[in-house]
Amino acid sequence: MKIELEKLRLIGLTGSTTSTTEAPLILLEGEEADVREEEVVVVDNRGSLIFAVCRQGLGINENLRVGGYSPGVAYVRSTGKPPSTAKESYHFILSFIGVFTDEGLKTNDSIVAPGSPVYLFRGSGVNPFDYLKPSECVMGGYLASAKKKGEEWQIPFDKTFIPYHIGVFGATGSGKSRLARHVLIPLLKKAGYGVLVLDWEGVDYTPFFKQESISICDFRMDAYAAADFVVRSADYFGYDNEEKPVPQAVIHVMSRDMGDGEKWWDKISINAKNGGELREKLRVEVLERLKKRDTKNQYMAIWEFKFESGLEKIMDEDWELLYRFASGKTSVEDFKLPSQGEVCVIDMSEVSDELKLSFFSKLCSKILSTMQKLRDKKLRLALIIDEAPQYCPFEPRGLRVKTTEQIKNLCALGRKRELCVVLLAQGMAGEIGINAAVRRNLNTLFIGQIHPLDLEEAGKRLAPYGIKPEKLLYLNPGEFYFTGKINPLPTPLLISFKID
Repeated sequence: MKIELEKLRLIGLTGSTTSTTEAPLILLEGEEADVREEEVVVVDNRGSLIFAVCRQGLGINENLRVGGYSPGVAYVRSTGKPPSTAKESYHFILSFIGVFTDEGLKTNDSIVAPGSPVYLFRGSGVNPFDYLKPSECVMGGYLASAKKKGEEWQIPFDKTFIPYHIGVFGATGSGKSRLARHVLIPLLKKAGYGVLVLDWEGVDYTPFFKQESISICDFRMDAYAAADFVVRSADYFGYDNEEKPVPQAVIHVMSRDMGDGEKWWDKISINAKNGGELREKLRVEVLERLKKRDTKNQYMAIWEFKFESGLEKIMDEDWELLYRFASGKTSVEDFKLPSQGEVCVIDMSEVSDELKLSFFSKLCSKILSTMQKLRDKKLRLALIIDEAPQYCPFEPRGLRVKTTEQIKNLCALGRKRELCVVLLAQGMAGEIGINAAVRRNLNTLFIGQIHPLDLEEAGKRLAPYGIKPEKLLYLNPGEFYFTGKINPLPTPLLISFKID
């Protein structure tokens, strides 16, 4: 495929000093009013065509240099008018994408000659991504700089590297969930992946995928998870762990084998009609268990007091919720993961954080077990985890220690089995971000408008390409820098998307 330069618009020449990775662009007079940062251009380097992105725009007027006396400054001070524009110029730094060859895009290893003409694609009817996209790609989103001017150039996504995992970072209101809904989920489906979404608050995905949504309360909880919920909700019945007599009695009763491979908990949806009856049946049987243990009647009074006090800490709503879990339609173990092209959203909004994390831990165990059984087959599943710091925070404690480790294991094994873990978070690092060990597993990043605390971390990923981290503070909602292996270009691209 040949690039017809005569169809493109000459916007300037490369200045001095140039290199193999970047070069200054001197704009022709008047072009400063039209050419924007993140525009895609091509440099004619003495017959060799090099694609590049405009970055770090700069305007200079020698007559207006501050910090010392000059006639131009004196003229401004005395008249309030600008001096001559004869010494005025406008520049961009071109960040090179690569050199266009008959075999496709290659890394540029030649020094660009100063004075090389630079051409703009926008407005020519020529789409630069027709020349840049790899063979194994899916298209989605749009180049932000072109979309603002009415050109809808879709971005190529290299689907070969989808299992290398994805991170989406941006402050509240930056458009993370919209990016997932309008770009990532359609792309993953087109790439042949099933998509499983965990909606922490039930507001970012569930209302938009009503037919594909299931409540966490529709899952049947196993006996040990239910007992753990009761013990934790009762604050261990006044003890510091579950190894003490009262918590042990609760666990024993709820997990007791009733024959036919079923436990006490498995039959409670038949033996009780609601959460109140569940509570009373558990109360009676736990007290009986404690009486049998205290043969000399030495500790029964204090055990009963601790048990009754613990039950009072569990609200009526929680007992009803527990009863719903006992009557669930399916277990996590029997849950069918979405197959290729399918989407399933799990609404996790109706339960406490502890239950959400407990459910997530069991779901991780199921996915890990499924991958281990696949051997040479591929899972081809994308797991989208919104509010990622809830699962793998900067410094995990309690149950989050386990879920953080499980996410790391999903990432490690997923690369071989085609599982893509997608994490969405308000912060990248530190107290507002996700665990560092987890973050290092995310190869492809979408970075939107960030919190100032994340400037340093974002700079590590973007500054080498000529993108000032401070610019991220001013991005419009829905604009994200796209960097990593799924981006077939070696330099980050500023993308946006259309909301239907």
